[in-house]
Amino acid sequence: MKNFLEVQFKGWTATPRLPFILSGNAVCMPTPSYSMLLGMIGCCLGRIVEASEVNIGFQYQYDTTENDLETRHRLAFDGKLKPHTKGTDAYLREFHINPVLTVWLNRIDWLDYFKYPIGTPSLGRSQDLLKIEKAKIVKGQSISKAHIRGCMMPFFMDLKISGQLVQIAEAYKENEEIGSGRTGVNSKIFISIPFQSSSNIEHENLFETTDKKQFYLHTWQ
Repeated sequence: MKNFLEVQFKGWTATPRLPFILSGNAVCMPTPSYSMLLGMIGCCLGRIVEASEVNIGFQYQYDTTENDLETRHRLAFDGKLKPHTKGTDAYLREFHINPVLTVWLNRIDWLDYFKYPIGTPSLGRSQDLLKIEKAKIVKGQSISKAHIRGCMMPFFMDLKISGQLVQIAEAYKENEEIGSGRTGVNSKIFISIPFQSSSNIEHENLFETTDKKQFYLHTWQ
């Protein structure tokens, strides 16, 4: 048996945006990515959290999707950023309604940061605020087969479960030079598994808590 930190978040909206769609309407993945979860955890801790610090398991669900009609301010770069000559435009941005996110972390020493978070966690946009419903220490046992849904897993050909395939970085590392952005770490193909889609799968990183919750624990490679 291992000890895990279990934290449940709830909100009114969430926007786990599908990356690399730079034109047209913005759409969501069925689940958040691991880099997004690292950012949310870092908000609670009040600092940048590196992937090497924590392993993450999660289950995510929501009621339905909707769309916002938003104004997009286009920019141009000519030595410095300035408004684009074509002005603004309108586009649709998809979001999730009534999201519920449960995460399991192998860092039980972080319990107080989720009972008394330094920042206000959000999932996607800054207005997608989350409330921490509960945070507690639970025991989990390693199992060979589990009923998995509402999470993201690295894709391999023998994985018999439906979901959305997406190639993204596992995490991002902040560059040392201020203003130089971030560098993606270990880009690979993941499958984002909707909560409505579930299957019994076999994997080495599967766990079950004492109250029969089953999850995949993602470790960084």
